[in-house]
Amino acid sequence: MKKQIYSLMIGAAAFLGSTLIASADPALLGNKSLSGQKLDDDAAKAVLMGKNSMLGGSRVVIVIVKGSDAQDAYLKDRVGMTTDQFQTYWRRLFMTGGGSAPKTAESEAEAIKLAAETPGAVVVGDSAKADGLVVLNK
Repeated sequence: MKKQIYSLMIGAAAFLGSTLIASADPALLGNKSLSGQKLDDDAAKAVLMGKNSMLGGSRVVIVIVKGSDAQDAYLKDRVGMTTDQFQTYWRRLFMTGGGSAPKTAESEAEAIKLAAETPGAVVVGDSAKADGLVVLNK
């Protein structure tokens, strides 16, 4: 009986944990220098794909996280790419002289901090963790 209760508790904890992860609200976040900018989905995609390199008079600096559930969800939905595909796209673009390579961060917290310190920076992350950044597109 104790094993069954224990198994149920583990299952419930796993379910709640996955629900919390799924409730992340991915958004395109920007440095405070981009305050007042609101992007529709097409404009956000243009920025992320390097088609629009200026926002609000600032040169866009893209910051990406090596691994982030919020970033993956946003990129799949808005750009149609996984994070790996997005990085490969930018490597090709950079190697052909078509743009500046995005800055990379190990964690979402590090990426948000880097974007907050870099004028014109944009990062995909959980909007609930957007401390010091403005939401450009949800």
